Amino acid sequence: MLRESFELLRRFHLLLDAIWIALSWIIAFWIRFRTGWIPIYFGVPSFEAYLAHLPLVLVVWIAALTYGGVYRTDRWWNSARERKALVRSSVVAMVLLVSIVYLSTKVELSRVFYVCFFGLALVGLLAIRRIFRSLFLRTRENESGSRRVLIVGENAFVAPFCEKVEGHPETRLTIRGQLLPEDDQGGPNKLEVLGGYRAIREVVRAEKIDVVVFTLPLEHGWESKELLRSIDDLAVDIQVIPDVFPIMPLYPGIEDFEGIPLIQVRASPQQGTARVEKRVLDVVISGLAMIVMAPAFLIIALLVKATSPGAVFYRQPRLGMDGQNFLLVKFRTMREDAEEESQPVWSAIEDPRRTRLGAFLRKVSLDELPQLWNVLKGEMSLVGPRPERPEFIEEFQKRIPAYILRQKVKSGMTGLAQVRGWRGATSLEKRVECDIQYIEGWSLGLDLKILWLTLWKGFFNKAEQ
Repeated sequence: MLRESFELLRRFHLLLDAIWIALSWIIAFWIRFRTGWIPIYFGVPSFEAYLAHLPLVLVVWIAALTYGGVYRTDRWWNSARERKALVRSSVVAMVLLVSIVYLSTKVELSRVFYVCFFGLALVGLLAIRRIFRSLFLRTRENESGSRRVLIVGENAFVAPFCEKVEGHPETRLTIRGQLLPEDDQGGPNKLEVLGGYRAIREVVRAEKIDVVVFTLPLEHGWESKELLRSIDDLAVDIQVIPDVFPIMPLYPGIEDFEGIPLIQVRASPQQGTARVEKRVLDVVISGLAMIVMAPAFLIIALLVKATSPGAVFYRQPRLGMDGQNFLLVKFRTMREDAEEESQPVWSAIEDPRRTRLGAFLRKVSLDELPQLWNVLKGEMSLVGPRPERPEFIEEFQKRIPAYILRQKVKSGMTGLAQVRGWRGATSLEKRVECDIQYIEGWSLGLDLKILWLTLWKGFFNKAEQ
């Protein structure tokens, strides 16, 4: 129901964007070389030479818009967020395009032409969305074109569902009301109560309902079969939002296993091809980084050995994906006997057990470099929630039940929490919150963004208060 609407609108947007980008390329050539508005000093180039670049233009721009989140459904009806994503992605597309053309071809395209093209493309893409949004909202005001929805029951997902419907006019859904148990006169969502469960057949007919959405809580689940049978002969769409509130959901969805529907309540978003893509990224970047930074590895190792007695590397048990133990490798930053004097404790900002070199290495995060080996072995990823020691996991889960969800993806050298400043001895709650946001919104583009932010500011960023 919703997925089909979203996918149709996404494809429609993508097609309109591709058409306008192509037209902008052609119109920009006409403005620059055919109108006489702009002086020409070196003759008029061949139109065919410019037209030959059009396939590359389309690929680069559509890819940049896609990875920039322009086609994400949560931005279609939020004008500010959509404009921001569109402008940022367009700038990235233009930089990539100019770089690729300059490095891969001998044809030198006019800089004034590039400016004309960029201006036309960006203004046009913004205008298309404004016009489309205005026309769509006008057509939605005509209630005859909308589909009337009846909510049956009350569970934790009714409120989010209603918000999603309200925020996505492209679904053409209108929530007409709600059915509740006979002894319940109103739910917390302020929907109009049209009757009790037993009135479902009469309400569907009287209100001309098109879609019935069952949201029965677990304690009323036994009534589902009877209610479904009561409207089995009516021409309405039937949807079910299961009550999984007692279970913390993560990346929920529905899968088809050889014709058997499976409701996915909790799973990792990094499965199938996504898992392969992430692994390829990890292997390529970690392998190259270890080669490039080999001199730095050697210098740090010699300094660690020269400034304090003991081993160069420190190996510590950590808990990774699906609760698997592995040995995390770091440059040693503390005295060799640091934990012989006390039980394992969470590291502090001014830990007296650190060596002078160790304090510096921690400040600039150079002690983490050997974890590239953990990444190359597949025990960690470049990006993900930071792994924690098994001794602390049970305590953290008691404080924050959602902590367990971090183990549905590989641990990382850096993550969303770290680039936002929540690293080291900072708020555990904030770190977990960022980790869950990362898992729920994971994409390869997000990983690349976090890696860039880590290089740009992650090593020195302070916690946000």
